[in-house]
Order: sequence, then structure tokens, then C-alpha cells
Amino acid sequence: MNRIVTGIGLAGLLASTPALAQTNDNAPEALSSAPELKHDKKESWTYIKPGLNLAGVTAMQIEPTAVYRGADAQFHDVSEADREKYAVIMTEALQEQMGKSFQLITRPTANAIRLKLTLIGASKTTGGLATVSSVLPIGLLTNAVKSAAGKKGTFTGSALVAVEIFDSTTNELLAAAVRREVADALDISATISTTETVKSIASAFAISLHNRLLEAKSRKP
Repeated sequence: MNRIVTGIGLAGLLASTPALAQTNDNAPEALSSAPELKHDKKESWTYIKPGLNLAGVTAMQIEPTAVYRGADAQFHDVSEADREKYAVIMTEALQEQMGKSFQLITRPTANAIRLKLTLIGASKTTGGLATVSSVLPIGLLTNAVKSAAGKKGTFTGSALVAVEIFDSTTNELLAAAVRREVADALDISATISTTETVKSIASAFAISLHNRLLEAKSRKP
């Protein structure tokens, strides 16, 4: 594959939403790209292959979203069944968005990238309380401020996600990032349950990544 795109372009691609505070500053140790990831700020790590260019990419291989198994996973009291369910939601959102602009493939192909998402952690939404806090006047005001700052709404959960981009034929790591993703604090539907929160996060993440990839493709070497 012809490797083209500037680091600035991919840096923007991988910075989909602001990060939240976290308890440690180490990249997830069991992630394959961990040795390459550089710490940006709390709960934010990035790697971009120097001189990378994605302008020639026309197809994409999307792996099923993996549930992280490392000892430093951050799922707290989220059940195994729910972790798997959230991973499927993430994959489906990616397939829906990426299929609009890229040929979706199932095997290595020239001029293609392989996209892998890993769900590293998730925190629960407190259904009912999250919704009430979003519609009452004081809660609405608070969440409006949080929305403007890119922070999650009161009593609303979040997801810690890693995205890794590989050359489809050589399996070379082209870019990777770990980010804490949150639903818009003013998205009322995301306050109903953790599943709805993850759906909102997955959709926004897929749209942002899709748009950033298109921007990267359009850049001239």
C-alpha cells in the first residue's frame, strides 16, 4: 500500500473526543501497540508512523471489537456479558459508517487498512438519575456546561477504547490511540441505560473516525 499522510492529519484523526481523568498514566499493557504508544495526557496515548500517508486507501478490513483481557482493564462492575454486548455495538457502528466510503473486506487486500478496536473499560450509567439530572433545570444547566467542555453528563457512563490501524497486507502498525469516550452531556437518550450510552458513544466515535479518515485521504503528500 502506498503510505502517505502527515502526522498532523492522523493526530487529528485519532483525537475524537476529550479525555477524562484516570487513575494511572500507563498505556494498557496487554495492548499489542502498547510499546509504541506515547502518553499525551491523562488517559490519552497516541502512535503515528512517521511519514504515514493514507491517500491511497480504498478498502478497510474491520475486525470484531475485542474485549480487553489485561490485568489493567477498567470494567469495574460491568458483567462479561455486557462487555461482549458493548463490543458488538462498537463493531456495528464502525461497519455502518465506514461502509459509506470504503469497500469493506474480509481478507488482506492491496490499498487497504485493517482497523481494530479494543474495549478496554466501561463505566455504568445510573438509569433514571442520569435522565432526571439531564432534564431538571439545574441538571440541564450543569450538563450544558459539561457538553461544551466535552465532559460526560452527570450519572452517565463512559468507555475506554483503543483503536489500532494496520496495513492490511503487511500487518505493520500505522497508527494507534487510546481515548476515554463519552456521550454528549445533552444527549438525553444516552442517559437511559449503559447500553444506550454505549450506542451513543459508538455512533459518535465511528462518525468522527470516518470523517477523520476521509480528511487524511484527501491530504496531498
